[in-house]
Amino acid sequence: MGHYYDQHINPFCILQPFRVSIVVKMEMSCLWTRRLLLGANSVLLVKHPTTNAFSTFSVTRSILSPPPPPPPPLISLFSSSRRSLSTTTSACSSPLHPHSDIGNDAVNAAAAAIPLESHKMLLKGMSYTELEKWVQSYGFRPGQAMMLWKRLYGSGIWAHHVDELQGLNKDFVKMLGEHARFKALSLENILTASDGTRKILFRLDDGLVIETVVIPCNRGRTTVCVSSQVGCAMNCQFCFTGRMGLKRHLSTAEIVEQAVFAQRLLTNEVGPFTNVVFMGMGEPLQNIDSVIKAADIMVHDQGLHFSPHKVTVSTSGLVPQLKRFLHESNCALAVSLNATTDEVRNWIMPINRKYDLGLLLQTLREELGLKE
Repeated sequence: MGHYYDQHINPFCILQPFRVSIVVKMEMSCLWTRRLLLGANSVLLVKHPTTNAFSTFSVTRSILSPPPPPPPPLISLFSSSRRSLSTTTSACSSPLHPHSDIGNDAVNAAAAAIPLESHKMLLKGMSYTELEKWVQSYGFRPGQAMMLWKRLYGSGIWAHHVDELQGLNKDFVKMLGEHARFKALSLENILTASDGTRKILFRLDDGLVIETVVIPCNRGRTTVCVSSQVGCAMNCQFCFTGRMGLKRHLSTAEIVEQAVFAQRLLTNEVGPFTNVVFMGMGEPLQNIDSVIKAADIMVHDQGLHFSPHKVTVSTSGLVPQLKRFLHESNCALAVSLNATTDEVRNWIMPINRKYDLGLLLQTLREELGLKE
């Protein structure tokens, strides 16, 4: 997957002028592409929160100027009881590294080779339950784990060092200084677009660089777009990240830290963060273990406390992982289609040669309980 930046930052992504009128009131997303482009005969399926019925609404298009092939559409779903279908657009991100394509064994080996600071425990890689057990293993009470958790993710502290743990037991802080590691990323650069969107470059322990994007909105919404891999193996034709090949998966800590670090850097400028989208570098569901765990940490009510409905994981259509995600996570899911026929999608998104549109859509219908 890839994300959109202002064309002053990334000249490869150009937002085309178009407009959609729809017969029902819809709240538009404040993501990078703030328009919808649908065919004249497209339909939008919306599941009412209070019923199991789906209503069909006609969608029409008003073209301001004849555009080139439309930006890729997404079907957005929710894996909770308030699941719905809607359409948005996706775009691409520019490569940060040269072309490469390596297999899963090499990816896992690269991840395992990440140097750790004296083998200290990376705190943001643990769920709250794991953190509690780890704290207890050093002889401290579970309550200390909750106090630490809140300083890592809540209370506007977003601690990066033991010196920022005011109010904790001195012996506990000393233990953390000896055995815990707070940061998974280091800041490389921040680029600002004309509309206020920020692209943050983070450097990993092994020297690789990833991108995180913060997208403010004048309606009081701020979205952080996080990466899930270094590079991507999907090779989608519209995405420059795919041209890198896949370097390696990101760890849970490296994913979570993007949201934490971004808030620490920019909250005072753009206001509170309200939404998270896994639409940065990589195919999130190819790294499903780390992604599900990171999403769970993000929605924990004593930590970052994002609403599950406002944490969206995007996928190019990995069917087995898609099914697992819908069963294991309460967060939202977006499926990138980009074409209405297998012939076109096979070229745009090679993953379609393995999981074609018929299988993908049938799986979505079955998982959402949608009957034709």
